[in-house]
Amino acid sequence: MDRTLVLASAEAKKYGVDADFVRDEALPSFEVRWGDGRLVIAAPSPIETLYGVYECAELFGGYTFFEPGRDRFDPSLKVNLKELAKDKGNVLLPARRPLLKRRGFIQEFPFDDETAMLFDWMAKNKLNYLLVWMKYYDELSDELKEMAAVRGIDIESGHHNFDYWIPGKVYGKTHPEFFAEINGKRITPSGNSALLLSEQLCTTNPELRAELARRMLEYCDRHPEVKTISLVPNDGFGWCECKECSRFYDKSKKGDFYSLSEHVYKADRIYHDLVRDISARVNKVRPDIQITFCAYINYCRPSEGMVLKSGMAVHFADYWRCINHEISDESCPINSHYADDIRAWCAVKQGGDVNIYEYFMGVNFYLSLPMVHFHEMFHEMKWYGETGVDGILTQFHIPHWSVYGVNYYFMARAARGDAETEVITRTMRRLFGPDAQQGHDFYNSIKTLLLTMGRCHIPYPYSLFRRTKPEDYQRLHAQARALAALAPDDRFRQELVLWMEYLCRFKAFFDLAQAQKATVQDAQNLLEWIHSHGDKRIFVLSRFDDYFEAIKTAIKTGRRWIHFNLDWEDDYILRQVEVLQ
Repeated sequence: MDRTLVLASAEAKKYGVDADFVRDEALPSFEVRWGDGRLVIAAPSPIETLYGVYECAELFGGYTFFEPGRDRFDPSLKVNLKELAKDKGNVLLPARRPLLKRRGFIQEFPFDDETAMLFDWMAKNKLNYLLVWMKYYDELSDELKEMAAVRGIDIESGHHNFDYWIPGKVYGKTHPEFFAEINGKRITPSGNSALLLSEQLCTTNPELRAELARRMLEYCDRHPEVKTISLVPNDGFGWCECKECSRFYDKSKKGDFYSLSEHVYKADRIYHDLVRDISARVNKVRPDIQITFCAYINYCRPSEGMVLKSGMAVHFADYWRCINHEISDESCPINSHYADDIRAWCAVKQGGDVNIYEYFMGVNFYLSLPMVHFHEMFHEMKWYGETGVDGILTQFHIPHWSVYGVNYYFMARAARGDAETEVITRTMRRLFGPDAQQGHDFYNSIKTLLLTMGRCHIPYPYSLFRRTKPEDYQRLHAQARALAALAPDDRFRQELVLWMEYLCRFKAFFDLAQAQKATVQDAQNLLEWIHSHGDKRIFVLSRFDDYFEAIKTAIKTGRRWIHFNLDWEDDYILRQVEVLQ
């Protein structure tokens, strides 16, 4: 018997879904029927059968799969199926084609003891894709690979990986000509695999290209379960300026303000030339392998003549997007450009795919700053589907689930094509029970603050705290406390209170720092308070450690703290103050 069907049977028993399974390949997805006094899940595939089991458990059985590893069960939410059938007829949940075929997460951290609950949650919410750094995929056990496969989760081994394919600590000694030439000199790769900002390859070098293709094919042979790999530059800029590579640049054509690349020239032509060549080499030998690449910063748009052929997929990253506007809002000076880029990629599809690489966790650094993206989520997924986008992926972390989990839950629902109002209303009711309206009001208050503090908002601390007052967070804190008081034993509500206390504390520290009165000890005290609540699903501690080290460095050196002490990045933030009010 198919492994996924075996799992579906076990999960049906676990969650009290007493149903017959029927294979119906004419359906676009699962369909739930009622016939002869029995529940029937008809589906075109085993994975859709499993999805049908989880949907019945949630909609009819009193379960809510909101958080990884923390199923909720409320017997009062169980539905009398006989009575429901009287109202709806024999089809309780009609089959519906998913809005986007690829739905999932981007994992920027190693697999850990929460991975099993992540895979479980993804299947329960019909997510079917995980993009992970290659260095982390190499550590994934066979047991977890099997767990993902049985749950219909395709894992892409990829992300920023020039250094994975051509590691500087090896090739820097044997083939220094493989690395970028800057100001007339070949760079010496740092080997700092944690960052590798702006350390690129000499991508026109024919021996380098042959070695890339060889290494990729060898990798696929070693990992026969992997069907998608990527060719993505190291993060940042730093493209080669040797004579041959320079043919692909017009140094008078700079990048764009909206994509944080005005200070460098465009790299789309040179990158896309490499992608076309390597994809052709790999697909000639392994036509079953999909090669992904990214559209990002100074290579956001398809270059002239670029097409997405079968076996190719682009991950389009709307980096530092505005969260006060929907991605397709033509009035937004940031998002409107990203929307144009997305349309351009969809227009050059010739068998390939376009996936959106999103940041529904606040754009960067995972600092647990507010991003309430509820109704917008459904509108954006609909626009993506209508525009020709194939997939939606977002960065995430389980340790901050109480902050951004609603975004992830709604993304999963919206990408399948579920109804906006029904899902949001039901979720508030499941999370807050009889206090659903108060819960909804709490999130609306956060959203109102974000929308009224200025025209656009890119959620880094400077944008948020510069335009708000301490009493704004004090009011939200009081609102969260009042909501928690209605159910003192509810862990999720208590963590919302803690989240608001964090915002109050961070705002106070921000004001102190902007007045140049903050000390290193002040920064350390806030960081220690954050660590003292590390067992709650609010903070990704390692990211706070990195960020606060930069803050402390700024204080020690007398530098004005803007963000992460990168000159070019701080310059954009200061310009955004003027442009995005």
